[in-house]
Amino acid sequence: MKKLMMATTQYGLTDIRAEEEFWDGIGLKVREAAERGASMIVFPEYMTAHLLSLEPSMLHDEACHYLDQLTEEYTRFFGELSAEWNIVIQAGTHICKVDDGEYANMAFLFFPDGRVETQSKVHLTPEEQIRWPLVAGDDLNVFETEWGKMAILTCYDIEFPELARAAALRGAELILCPSYTDSVYGYHRVRHCCQARSIENQLFVVLSGLVGSLSEDRPQVDTGYCQAGVFTPCDLPFAPDGILQIGEVNEDMTVLVEIDFHRLRENRERGSVAPFYDRRPDLYEHEHRKTLL
Repeated sequence: MKKLMMATTQYGLTDIRAEEEFWDGIGLKVREAAERGASMIVFPEYMTAHLLSLEPSMLHDEACHYLDQLTEEYTRFFGELSAEWNIVIQAGTHICKVDDGEYANMAFLFFPDGRVETQSKVHLTPEEQIRWPLVAGDDLNVFETEWGKMAILTCYDIEFPELARAAALRGAELILCPSYTDSVYGYHRVRHCCQARSIENQLFVVLSGLVGSLSEDRPQVDTGYCQAGVFTPCDLPFAPDGILQIGEVNEDMTVLVEIDFHRLRENRERGSVAPFYDRRPDLYEHEHRKTLL
């Protein structure tokens, strides 16, 4: 199995003066990551909401309409960028219309050959349900790559162990977690759940997020807190704290690290513990049935 040079971003919310400045800034991050040898880069949840700073403050339904109008440009831009630099791009998430005409918070993964994988956020926060409002995804997409199977669990999704376990049972060995957390509380919920999901399922988890703040408040996205990183099981042959690589808190930066799937197989075969294999589903199902009585 191949090693994967992974780049994950702490994307800075800064004041921009034109839409071109937004796209050019992303293009620069992708180019720099590719030139440093990265084969994949992960951007944060709600990254395109940065463009709302160019417009007068909007209500959430107006913001959904505005962002959806950018979907064609978004997909064209990242598709061309992926091909140009021969790098897989997890382009954060983008608000767009789905088949029923409602809006979803959707993650996109662009491959250099033109392939695109998508994943709608499955678990919506109270704000996403009430203020936006958005519709939740009903399917988990576990997709094949040249490095193995992967899945995307967006921010709040990582806080539900059942979803990550479903991905692992379907063969995923890496979970991408684009996130947007605007407080220290929110960040640590997502961060610690990323590490818990990695330990429980003996797989890699990659976290990205928004950082910084805008000079003018926007009700959708105006400040972010994150320390992006790549996490592993807290067991041999990995570091005791389960951190493969991590960024500096709230700095606009890209974290670059090599992911070695052979080491993951070693952990699964010869680790001190094997929580992915030692689970007892019959007992859990029995206990679940007892709660329904």
